[in-house]
Order: sequence, then C-alpha cells, then structure tokens
Amino acid sequence: MAVVDPEDHAIVLSVVYDGPPRAGKTSSVYALARGFGREVCTPEARDGRTVFFDWVEHTGGRFDGNPLRCEIASVPGQRRWVRRRALFLDRADVIVFVGDTRARAWATTLDRLHDLVRRLALRPGTPVGVVFQANHRDHPTALPLDELRTALAAARVAIVESTAHDGGGVREAFVFAIRLALDRVRAEQAAGRLATGRTVLGDRDEVLGVLRGLAVEPAPPEEEPVDAAVDATPTPTPVATPPAPPSVDVPVGCVWPPVDGRIVLGALPPHRQTVTAAPDGWQLQLPGGWRVHSWRDARYRDLDRARGALIAWAGTHARAGDVLSARRCVLVAADGASGWRLWQVVADEPTLRERTDAGDLTPAAATALLAAARHHCARHDLALACALDNVGVDDAGRPRFVGLVPAPVGGAR
Repeated sequence: MAVVDPEDHAIVLSVVYDGPPRAGKTSSVYALARGFGREVCTPEARDGRTVFFDWVEHTGGRFDGNPLRCEIASVPGQRRWVRRRALFLDRADVIVFVGDTRARAWATTLDRLHDLVRRLALRPGTPVGVVFQANHRDHPTALPLDELRTALAAARVAIVESTAHDGGGVREAFVFAIRLALDRVRAEQAAGRLATGRTVLGDRDEVLGVLRGLAVEPAPPEEEPVDAAVDATPTPTPVATPPAPPSVDVPVGCVWPPVDGRIVLGALPPHRQTVTAAPDGWQLQLPGGWRVHSWRDARYRDLDRARGALIAWAGTHARAGDVLSARRCVLVAADGASGWRLWQVVADEPTLRERTDAGDLTPAAATALLAAARHHCARHDLALACALDNVGVDDAGRPRFVGLVPAPVGGAR
C-alpha cells in the first residue's frame, strides 16, 4: 500500500505492530518514538491496554534519492477488536509481529501469528514481509532462541530478539522491517502498481472515527494476559494531569550528586514544554539533547519518604559510577499535587548502534564494548539491561551506559 507523495516525491510507508495482548506492542512503539524524538498518539487505553491504536509518524532516510516517510501504528491485541486490527493490517507495507516468548504465552503467540500469516496470504500483489520481534527475552521462562527458530521456520519470518520495556532490540526490528517494506516497494514499482498519494493509513482523526463505528466481537475468556499481575509489559497509564517538571530550584538535599547534579539542572535550557505520558511513567524531551524521566510509581506522599528513596537510588548510581555516562543526575521534586516525585535527568549521547551506523565504530568494536559493559554490571550486581541502544563510549574509549537507570525497588509510598 506504499504511495509516492506527488508534492515532495517522498515514499510513504506503513509499519504496523501486531501481536497478542500484553506482548509489548505499545512499549515498542513508545520506545521507537523516544529514539526519534517524536510524540505518540494513543486515543484511549483501558487498564493500560490499547483500545484503538498507538500512532507515530517519522521522516528519515532515503530510497532511490527520495525521502522516506513512515506511518507507524500498533493495533489492539484483544480479539474483541479484530475489526479494528484488520483495518490496519490490510494497509500495511510490513508487519512487526511482537511475540510473547514466555513459556506460558507461547501457544497464544503462535496461534495469533498463524492467523496473521493466513490473512496476509490473501493480500494481492507482492507478499507483505513480517518481522517477528521476539519479546520478553529477559524473562526467566523465555524459550531458547533455537526453539523459536524451529517453531517459526514454516512461517518464513525474520526473527529479532527484544526487551521492549527498555527498548532493547526495538530499533533493530524496525530497521529490518523498513528493509522488507522497501523490497516490496521496489517490486510494486517494477510492476507498475505503486500509486501516488499523501498517506497510506489515512488521516488519523478520520481513521479513529471509522474505528469507533466498527462492531465489537465478544471477548473470549482465554484471552486474559499471561502473568499479567506480575510481569506485564508497561503501557501508558492514563492520568488526567501530568506532574510538574523538576527545576533547578529543588530543595537542598534533594539532588544527587549534590554539586554536580545541580550543575546538570542548571544546564537545562529554559522551556515551556509539558510533561507527557510514557509507557513506563512520565517524560520530557528538552532542546539540546536532555531527557527528563520519572518512573510511573516513583511518587511519594511526603518529602521524607521521597528523600529516603532518593538515597537508595543514589546508592545504585554510585555503584554504577564506573559505567554510567557522566552528564546525569537524580532528584526529588514537588509534583504539583501535594506529593513528591523522583526524576532522573540524562543527556542524550550517541549509542553504540548509532556510532556503528555512522561508521565511527566497527561492529566488532561495538560488540566488544557492549560485552565489557555487561561484564561490569554483572560483576557489581547492577540491574542495567545493557544493549546496543543504551550503551555508548566515552572519549577514553570506555563503554558507558547512556540509558535510564531502573527505578528503586520498595519503600513506603
């Protein structure tokens, strides 16, 4: 369904994220959008689950000299929304199927994938490629990769491992999907079937109106998410009022490191941006490459409890000092609603993947740096999920974790 925009000759592609409930579709789209510096539109979520779609648009890269514009959307996983899912799948140039590879969810994942493959077989023209984004790879019950490959051999899908909650593998799956989509574009172009137009998926508001009018199927009882109570993939929590963003005026004793942390706060550019919801909490992307983030549950009723949590979190940062990027701090700030919230401020720095893509590092060097970062974290018992998308390298050639540090565990709220 790709089209050529007659105004700027851009190739417009649709990338649709499909998969069973709670597999990590929404987390994947939000992680991708963070990397692009884009906002995601999620019209409605119920109990943290997408009802209509998660939608983001991105322009980047070229195809035969023409700019690429990507329309990226996830579909709701519950079977009651099967008609909403179909509207997107029938217009997709490529599918990223986010599969839950935990043992108890595997049968449901395979069933949904086979349903997708059967549906795509009915599409006319060049076949639509599928990238199987094997998610939840950090879970203790995740099936071995060899077992996944054997089970998926007949489906003819590309397999990319991921941990969508921290963004690991998400960009890799997306890049592979774009390559598959462009292969299809070239084939459709050669066959004279590439149409002109402004969009593939359509106007977002009009699509939403169509989806609202579609019938809803009864929800089968077996559709409830596997292990949802303990390890469901984070999804955006609909909250009416976002918290107030932190500023350089936080009270004494509420920022770590005590001096350098306040210097980091002072380096943040003046802004009037509002904090926006993320799959795992709240975030703010500022000009100059600064990211401000608070985990969903990092809110406290009073300052003493918040300071206690900050001390524990600062201890984690101190132990990880040899592998953490330097331009960052953690702090406690009033949330504007009679409470207190923990935040971290992190400067955006090139990741190993970005340096490799730019030709600054060889793939072998990036792999060695990533292995060194993981070894350091394992030796010091640090809960940092090091990946090519959140590890960089400093001026001395040492690996540095440039992503978000996990929230402190426990403590009274």
